Amino acid sequence: MNKVLKASFIFTGTIIGAGVLGLPYVIEKSGFLIGLIDIVLIGTMILLISLMLGEVTLRTKNPHQLPGLAEKYIGKEAKDLIAFLSIMSIYGALTAYIQGGGEIILYFFDFFNIPSLIAKLLFFIPLATITCFGIKGVEEGEDIFTPLIIIFIFIISLGALVHFDKANLTKVELFYFFTPMGAIAFAFSGLFAIPQMKEILWFERKNLKKSILIGFSIPFFLYILFTFSCLGALDGEISEVATISLGKHYGIFFSIFGNLFALFAMATCFISLGNALIEIYNQDYGINKKISFIFAMSPPLIALAGLSTFTEVLSLTGTLFIIPLYILTIYIFCKAKKFGERNPEYELRLPYWLPYLIALFLLFVSILSLNLII
Repeated sequence: MNKVLKASFIFTGTIIGAGVLGLPYVIEKSGFLIGLIDIVLIGTMILLISLMLGEVTLRTKNPHQLPGLAEKYIGKEAKDLIAFLSIMSIYGALTAYIQGGGEIILYFFDFFNIPSLIAKLLFFIPLATITCFGIKGVEEGEDIFTPLIIIFIFIISLGALVHFDKANLTKVELFYFFTPMGAIAFAFSGLFAIPQMKEILWFERKNLKKSILIGFSIPFFLYILFTFSCLGALDGEISEVATISLGKHYGIFFSIFGNLFALFAMATCFISLGNALIEIYNQDYGINKKISFIFAMSPPLIALAGLSTFTEVLSLTGTLFIIPLYILTIYIFCKAKKFGERNPEYELRLPYWLPYLIALFLLFVSILSLNLII
């Protein structure tokens, strides 16, 4: 695989996760047309922010992750803030995966009447054990897993289209225009892959923009297709994990193939993010590995109390932690424009006011979405 595609797949694999499974549920309230506008609007903004971060990395001589770039262009406090937001966004993702994984296990073993708490433990304990031993096969296998995930989502979407009814897409509720935006922001989150993409393309840095565009376009169109097909096939009866509803309504193909894919997607994301969080505590803050494991795995256990649902956690994580990361990235971009160390291989020719307008809009979305969720 050439380096441009390898970098693109890393970005795609970082973006696509279990968040896509909750999009049909959160968009159903507003209707597909409003949801499509939300996906295009938020997606376009996040693509621009991704390109901004790509330009920042190219303006910087040495390799840095997002916290390091924040320290370089904004200050030490900004580095600590971005580290905090990153850690909290991972906690939110792990919590959402415990919720969603528990729901799928409940669906598969419905005839056993397993309590919800036990189902969540059955998901959490094996994956936490794997994470404890530092298994990183998922992270190291992006070349294998990313194409498989793309194929699975595409097949599930095509299968749902067999049962498509255009009458299911006529709903339009403007009141819920902003409701899905936090979950959509979560589903498109993948900024931390961009510095790694630059390293892969170190001798082909002129191709970074192309890789970002390719890597983002794949989930962008897959999300629209998946949401369109699920909403078209399900007449408003959508569970928080969309493949569960497809299985209930349309038989064994979706029950087995769809939900096993959903479980696989959540499990691989859980292991990958769990390892990343342990490494943040261990490598960046010098905390003992065993203590780092406890710090990483303990907070998500709040999900076992059933305090939040899958999509609520997605929306809250996107609203409280991921959107602020986007806003800070815009600020880093504006600073790097003035104080960058080298001429970048590409430069965004944006009106000077556009980054600030995007930041203000995202701040407004964050505040409004939080009010709607609470």
